[in-house]
Amino acid sequence: MIPSSKTSDSIGARRIRSLAAAALFLTACAGAAVPPDDGAARRRPDGVAIDPISAPPPPRDRADAAEGLVTLRTPLGIDRALFTVHELFRKIVVEDGEGLEPLFTRDARAVTTLAPGGGGSTPQALLFWQGRFRKLDYTKLTGELVYRDTELTIFRADDAVDTPPHPAIRGEALAGNDVVIRVPILTPRVGADRLFGEEMVVWLRRDGDHYRIYRILEDFQLH
Repeated sequence: MIPSSKTSDSIGARRIRSLAAAALFLTACAGAAVPPDDGAARRRPDGVAIDPISAPPPPRDRADAAEGLVTLRTPLGIDRALFTVHELFRKIVVEDGEGLEPLFTRDARAVTTLAPGGGGSTPQALLFWQGRFRKLDYTKLTGELVYRDTELTIFRADDAVDTPPHPAIRGEALAGNDVVIRVPILTPRVGADRLFGEEMVVWLRRDGDHYRIYRILEDFQLH
């Protein structure tokens, strides 16, 4: 039996459509985007070598403009030095030997002569005052005015060059942030007891954010 032409045309049409669909599928696969390589996605720009930051120079009190990069300390106000002097006399009046210790530098000395090179002694400051407390009664000064703030004379390193604050202090010996305070004593005696010289010169040296006493100069001998 010979198939009719209508049936042949139907089968041929179906084959053409199948081939066309297959062709479209292959074309779509060929044009699909290729996923990126994971290694390429993780790539980073090449690094740049950077020199490590150098540590700043140690802080100093003074420097010359020609020295280049320097680190300067922030100057302390004179009120810090005045506070230390105030604390010194407050501790003396109550005979607080232990309380005096933080007011002094480790190498603090008491200079007991007014003449430069005059043979006076220079005992360790804290021990000298503790000895004075054992022999003299400084609590008698309670309620007495020992000195006035308005009568203090203050010297800095630059001032001491032309006007020495004390015969035993050379201007060149003062460090850049040193402060020297001359204290006239209003009550050197109580009754028959001589407790102070006529004046006390307090040489202070910076220690961090404070001033500590480096030298105490006084015309006073402990017998």
